[in-house]
Amino acid sequence: MRVLVFALVVSLSGAAAAPAADRFTEDKIQPSAYRAAARAEAFARVNVYFKDNVSFDDARAAILAAGGALDDIFATDFGSTREITAKIAPPSLNALANDERVRMIGGSRHFQLKTHNAVSASLAHVTELQAAPYGLSGAGVVVSQFELAAGQSSHIEFGGRFNVMTTGGATGDQAHATHVAGTIAASGLNPSAKGMAPNATIYQFKAELGPNGEALYNATKTNELASRGVVADNNSWGFVIGWSAPVGGYPVWDNNSEYFGAYDYEYSAPLDQISRDKGVLFVHSSGNEADDGPGGTWNEHRHRNASTNAVITDQVFCYSKNSSGSDCPLPCTSCETTKHHAAQPFDTISVSGSAKNVLTVGAVSTNVEILGLSSRGPAKDGRIKPEVVARGASVFSSFPTNSYGSLSGTSMAAPVVTGVAALVTEQWRRTFATNPKPEELKALIIAGTNDLGNPGPDYTYGFGMVNAKDSVDLIVADHGAHNRIRSITLADKQQFEMPVVVQSTQNLRVVLQWPDPPKFLPENQVSTAPALVNDLDLKIIGPTGTTYLPYVLDKNHVDAVATRGVNTIDNTEMVEIANAAPGAYRIVVTGTNVPQGPQSATIVTTARGARPCADVQEPNDTSATAWGNIVDNAKIYGGFCTAGDVDFYKFQLTLNSTTLVDIHNTGDTPLRATLTGGGQFAIVDVPPYSTGAVPLGSKVPGTTITLKIEPNGTLGVEPDYWFQAFFGQATPPRARSVRH
Repeated sequence: MRVLVFALVVSLSGAAAAPAADRFTEDKIQPSAYRAAARAEAFARVNVYFKDNVSFDDARAAILAAGGALDDIFATDFGSTREITAKIAPPSLNALANDERVRMIGGSRHFQLKTHNAVSASLAHVTELQAAPYGLSGAGVVVSQFELAAGQSSHIEFGGRFNVMTTGGATGDQAHATHVAGTIAASGLNPSAKGMAPNATIYQFKAELGPNGEALYNATKTNELASRGVVADNNSWGFVIGWSAPVGGYPVWDNNSEYFGAYDYEYSAPLDQISRDKGVLFVHSSGNEADDGPGGTWNEHRHRNASTNAVITDQVFCYSKNSSGSDCPLPCTSCETTKHHAAQPFDTISVSGSAKNVLTVGAVSTNVEILGLSSRGPAKDGRIKPEVVARGASVFSSFPTNSYGSLSGTSMAAPVVTGVAALVTEQWRRTFATNPKPEELKALIIAGTNDLGNPGPDYTYGFGMVNAKDSVDLIVADHGAHNRIRSITLADKQQFEMPVVVQSTQNLRVVLQWPDPPKFLPENQVSTAPALVNDLDLKIIGPTGTTYLPYVLDKNHVDAVATRGVNTIDNTEMVEIANAAPGAYRIVVTGTNVPQGPQSATIVTTARGARPCADVQEPNDTSATAWGNIVDNAKIYGGFCTAGDVDFYKFQLTLNSTTLVDIHNTGDTPLRATLTGGGQFAIVDVPPYSTGAVPLGSKVPGTTITLKIEPNGTLGVEPDYWFQAFFGQATPPRARSVRH
């Protein structure tokens, strides 16, 4: 694990005492702002967050009215979370907080950033997609990655597709950036290093914090990604939380474990907002903190001073073996009875990976077992994290100077998923002729997973191992009809119902995913308060009336098997029915509590949606009731409502001509078309999702032609078709116009 240090620290226990103020004001001013005000400087540098209905000019006026000033006097707009960095005299903090336009005031927080280092394509079932008949390569798809240093854009594996928009950085971090890019999109000049999407285009940007802990990368994501057509953004890095690099031979406990899995207003919430606004799926590594901690016989380590954040170098802390707190020998100067972090390997998710609309990725070995280092959930409020896992052990990929090498860690697992997102996007474009929304990508990737660990989701493997082929197959099976993949919008208390038909015994899986709005939690609530804003609820009602509810996990029993119930914390819900019997099922989604609506959502199901019958030409079940007269070159749409249904159509020739009818079978039912006229007939069979043509020889004017279309096998869920007839039909004479 390599660490690149930025000037950041979080230590809430050393906060200065709050000045006298009403409770409402104290709730607005965060401990970090009080610390900034306690530094004995004339002006404190703080981030002021404003409510959604406040304009930038009004926000600036609020700061000026409290005696403050904008840190950047040329600023013309908010940051990504509607914040303005300001300088204000400490005694004026309360006045600023009392302004009703202000949502919250925070100060600098001193974190460090680090990368998450520690046969991927085969395990993720990507190799099948790169081969026929799929032939997916990510061609034309643009993704991005944020890194601590610049990768080698000129590496022979990229052929100009790797665009590095930053420079410099530590040598090890440059290798990391090049390696991650290769896992996403290396062309395969070295077949062992071929990326998931070998023809995709990558833009690389800098993951960077400002001097006071500002997430500078948020502005880059806001301003750069959508304009470049990015659909998925890889982030194989995180924050130093828990343990940091040794000092004097001993690892340092940073005393900030409350940020594991926390939903933070600066490092989590903005990602949710940017994803919603810019249409980008953020993919984050879960972290490598599951097995962090001191070694040695007595687990010797150091602490930081809670007030200054400086490492305490004149003491050595150890863990008591008999819980007495007095059995630690020298060089131990303090004998602790509680280990740090007590919940390990659980509750170790990166603070950025805990965002709701982010897809967080854990790492497994080639044997599909969780890596010991791979950070595990839950998020602090109990949400399922990570959502998926991919291979992260000994991943072979590109290195700088046109070389290759292997790395391990969740850093290596995340780009597998980003590459898969590129392939899913390519297939989506083929089927729907547009880009998928981030919630559609996330839902498809989760719906295609192979379950690992406990039955259903868990806090170790999430929903399971990424299976790119199964995700792509869901799109292929939809055929652009939106009967497996459905986008919906719900207001508060509104309900949506979608019928699906299970034709043979199968495992039925339904995933509901929605891009939840961000939530601004005060610093003292990031480890306790729920992050969900809009609560949608999913259920399935079976053919016999049985109700099936989604999986629910319990953050207080982190290794327990998932139960079924109403899920009130996650913005991804999954219902599974093992060995679902044939019959009609109803997918029901309810906007149980939607204070910030309407809320868009995506439903993905492994069963085919049942369409309402719309055979508008009925009754046309016999030649005597045939629908017509059809005109030349017209497109006619039809379908079958029940087994045994047959459709007849007719038209009449007004010229001596041949006849040709093109049959387009847009459904899942095999068809037979019979064309009859003038004592002749012709037949063509048209398989599902195929096109066929039925011709008839030349006939004289006045001949009536009859077309019969019927199912040629079991009636499916989508027995739909359209046809176009080409025949001789005289054009009526045009009336002459006379100018008066």
